[in-house]
Amino acid sequence: MSEQPPAHIARLIPRLELTGTERILELGAAPGVAVAEIGPILSGDGHVTALDRSAVGARRIRERNQALVDAGRVSVVEQDLTTLAPEPPSRFDLIFASNVNVFWTHPRKANVDALAALLAPGGRLRLFYGYGPGDGAGSGRDTGSLVAATLRAAAGLADVTIDGAGPTLQVSARKRD
Repeated sequence: MSEQPPAHIARLIPRLELTGTERILELGAAPGVAVAEIGPILSGDGHVTALDRSAVGARRIRERNQALVDAGRVSVVEQDLTTLAPEPPSRFDLIFASNVNVFWTHPRKANVDALAALLAPGGRLRLFYGYGPGDGAGSGRDTGSLVAATLRAAAGLADVTIDGAGPTLQVSARKRD
C-alpha cells in the first residue's frame, strides 16, 4: 500500500487472525481502508464482502479497491446492517466491524440473529471500538458490556468475550457449531 492506514485499522488487522482463505464480511466498510489492507492477504477462496448503508460509502469502497473488485476478491454491497437477511445463504468465516455503534446504541436494531445466520459453523464475529487512548469511545458508557450483552442475546452465538486491554476494545463471539 502506498498510504498508511489509520492507526485503529492497523491495530485491528492482526487481531482478525487471518490466514487469507477466509470468506469475510465487513460491516460499515466505508471508505474501504480495511478492505484495502486485507485484500492483498487473500489467497485461494479468500474473499471480502464490504457492506455499507450509504451509496457514497459504497462508491468510495469500490473506487479505493477497484483492482480487488475486478480480480473478484472484493464485493461491495450497499445495504443497512439493520435490514440484513441471511439470503442468499452465504456463509462467512469472519464478520467484523470497526466503530459501528448500533450494537450498543440500538441493540434491538443490531440484527445479530441475521449475522449469526450468515456465519459458517465455528465462524467468528469481531467488533472493534476506539481510535486510540482518550478517544471517548462509547461516550462514557461501558461499551464492551453493552455490546457483549447484545451478542449474548443471539441464540446462534457462543463464547462472547471482551478484550479491553489495548487502545482498541474488541468484543468477539463464535457461531455455535
